[in-house]
Amino acid sequence: MTPLLELRSVSRHFGGVAALSNVSFSLPRGAVIGLIGPNGSGKTTLMNVISGVDAPTDGAILLDGAPVQGLPANLLARRGIARTFQHIRLIPDLTALQNVTLALRTPSAGALDILLRLPRLGRIERDRRACGLKLLDQVGAGQHADTLAGGLSYGDRRRIEIARALASEPRLLLLDEPAAGMTHSERTSLRDLIAGLPERGLTVLLVEHDMDLVMGVCDEIHVLNQGNSIASGKPEAVRSDPKVIEAYLGAEDA
Repeated sequence: MTPLLELRSVSRHFGGVAALSNVSFSLPRGAVIGLIGPNGSGKTTLMNVISGVDAPTDGAILLDGAPVQGLPANLLARRGIARTFQHIRLIPDLTALQNVTLALRTPSAGALDILLRLPRLGRIERDRRACGLKLLDQVGAGQHADTLAGGLSYGDRRRIEIARALASEPRLLLLDEPAAGMTHSERTSLRDLIAGLPERGLTVLLVEHDMDLVMGVCDEIHVLNQGNSIASGKPEAVRSDPKVIEAYLGAEDA
């Protein structure tokens, strides 16, 4: 079966600096794939390249077997790629629910509906609110629906950002350090959430420094160091790989 996403010798240069060098791997449909490595290894750069924030300098990115490298983020979102960011990008003066409903693909009320107060206006808004509430419930943040995003804890804002990404009905979800700032219990809930995403038809690429989360939820793990792929495989194999221990896991334990 054709993988949902395939990277072929993807490189990204910034001036004379190679942030990524010939990175190749694929994401099978319905899998949770981890992407780990020390700070500055190129993880977020790779997420940016996949999601259209940056264009690769060289190489190919295939979605459903078709090349998509260089397409802008808005077109890739329409093709089913959504992401969260390392730094949360919610609108603080809107409620949690409003942040989520902004990203829904369901129709919103048009100017004519609002101007003439057409009967379908109320139905549209009720449907959008119901969809938004369902997504907030799914990420464990339903109780914060009407709270301004700026007044929520860091962990709650993380969950709302995930709900907002899910609102676009993606096939591929890129999660950039979603557990950052979460408590132990929040991370446990997050692990359960991520583990259940493939059952909803999603493929997940997870960038995360919490190794318990990565090892517990990922089907495969890819490791970057200084922009290069140094290991790839099942969690158990990656955990014991001498190159990974030297470059990342060993340094983290020291």
